[in-house]
Amino acid sequence: MARTRREAVGWSTVLRELRVVRVSDVSPAMRRVTLTGEQLAGFEVEGGQLPEFRSEGFDDHVKLLVPIEGSERPPLPVQGPDRLEWGAAGGRPVAKDYTPRRYDPATLELDLDFVRHGVGFASGWAERVRPGDPAWIVGPTRSLLLPQGQDWMLVAGDETALPAIGRLLEEWPEGWRGQVVVELTDPAHEQDLVPPPGVEIQWTVGPEAWIEAVRKLDWWPGEVFCWVAGETRTIRQVRDFLKNERDVARDCLDVTGYWRR
Repeated sequence: MARTRREAVGWSTVLRELRVVRVSDVSPAMRRVTLTGEQLAGFEVEGGQLPEFRSEGFDDHVKLLVPIEGSERPPLPVQGPDRLEWGAAGGRPVAKDYTPRRYDPATLELDLDFVRHGVGFASGWAERVRPGDPAWIVGPTRSLLLPQGQDWMLVAGDETALPAIGRLLEEWPEGWRGQVVVELTDPAHEQDLVPPPGVEIQWTVGPEAWIEAVRKLDWWPGEVFCWVAGETRTIRQVRDFLKNERDVARDCLDVTGYWRR
């Protein structure tokens, strides 16, 4: 059996040099950094032409190459026409994965959302970055498309999964039902997400309440596809419940640990 019923589409591995155009706060816990740059449209390098930025999966990720505080730029891989050579310019950079929250090919704008938890290289960068500052991303290198043939979808995640959840709700297939359960650390962190027709959202505070909310969901008839993301140890409990007590098929259970306590 395949790991997931989501079809995978591969993209070229491309390093893009961009710049910050806006910084805003989606909530007290989430900062949005908007990037832009001509390299999002594709560009030439010695030996070939690199493709435009593509992201077709709601939970895709790019690697943000983060300069260490006090440095203007990280050590960058060398871009060739068909691959990246890492470690060729003074070592490997700090690279952190983030979901493309929104990409507009008409304006060449890319939104990345950062949880404001006060620690970490990337979250520190998001706190101090200003419009006009440079930024470097690699990827996505693949997209996982939405599955086909299921009757409804269960989505469960904590605040780190909100960029993917928010994007999914905006790209939700017409006529598809769904239930979404989001864990917050504080009620003030709730975002203004508008559920499409047929989709219900529950906001909970704390991992215990989140797990309990998933367990108490009204389990709709038909085949379900489950997408779960968040803190590694917490999502294991949700995965075990869905697998062992709800008998969700393995290839309809997409569970990803985004961080660890």
